[in-house]
Amino acid sequence: MAEITLNNVLKSYGTVEAIKGVSLDIKDGEFVVLVGPSGCGKSTLLRMIAGLEGITGGDILIGARRVNDVEPAERDIAMVFQNYALYPHMTVRQNLAYGLKNRNTPPAEIDRRIAGAARTLEIEQYLDRKPRQLSGGQRQRVAMGRAIVREPAAFLFDEPLSNLDAKLRGQMRIEIKRLQRALGTTSVYVTHDQMEAMTLADRLVVVNAGRIEQVGTPLELYEKPATTFVATFIGSPAMNLLPGADAPAGWSLAAHVPRPQGGYTLGVRPEDLLTAPAEGKPFDFAATVRVDGVELVGAESLLHGKLADGTDLIFRVSGRTRIGIGDEVKVGASADALHMFGMDGTRQDLAGVA
Repeated sequence: MAEITLNNVLKSYGTVEAIKGVSLDIKDGEFVVLVGPSGCGKSTLLRMIAGLEGITGGDILIGARRVNDVEPAERDIAMVFQNYALYPHMTVRQNLAYGLKNRNTPPAEIDRRIAGAARTLEIEQYLDRKPRQLSGGQRQRVAMGRAIVREPAAFLFDEPLSNLDAKLRGQMRIEIKRLQRALGTTSVYVTHDQMEAMTLADRLVVVNAGRIEQVGTPLELYEKPATTFVATFIGSPAMNLLPGADAPAGWSLAAHVPRPQGGYTLGVRPEDLLTAPAEGKPFDFAATVRVDGVELVGAESLLHGKLADGTDLIFRVSGRTRIGIGDEVKVGASADALHMFGMDGTRQDLAGVA
């Protein structure tokens, strides 16, 4: 196992800067997830760690070793791809053994590692099958097994679950997290799925346009997003953002709630909007919403509506609600549920902007 360090890493394609001075420290044994929208640079970062993409500037260290010019095969990492990358003409056993044979690993050691990986991943009964005889989830287990048998310093995952259906993705998320905890191997995982990211990560790294927006635990990023980008990317549905004004149409903010000078954006998560205030705790934020959409998602419903100025607002209610399309509803929240962002989109401490 080993820590991974990125020091001011840059990547340019001609005049286009894809990665813009990224620095990141990943601890030994940590599970870090790089998350962000398509095209933000997260997969490029992973491929640079793997050595599949050269870097334009900065340094990458795996353990104490600078690996800028080290070939991928010599970096002591194992990568799991979304397309499995299994050899179709080989059995599962042969796929697992292939990389070890190329490294002249003794046959007895190969057998030991394959048996251990197969037992860990519960694929012992599939060792003599070809990939075409396996389901998508079973193939992904084999791809992970091929990484495990190498006993690398780090695992790199490039959106490994994107080809699976929703139910299987949920099962495999749990499996990957269990496996990483059992092995204790440093892991870097790339996904655009924020649910996947929140479930798996010890720490999340939100990437946007080639830069890191915020690093922290899933709960830290959810409760205290550093920017409006993080606020709307982490959480489903996204945080409601309302541009501040002296007399905003359709909503109000109590006078005692601090506002940043020079303008602000108010943020409030859908689950923090209530249709009635808690006893003895009046609303500090209040809004009147005309409902124009209802999503029943089991025990709760998501209500979509608009304020008087046309701003969209989403809030959650019980799945048994009688509120329907066309209804006007007053919702609100207390000050401790509010998020305040300055005009530059960065988080402002409510206690320090008065």
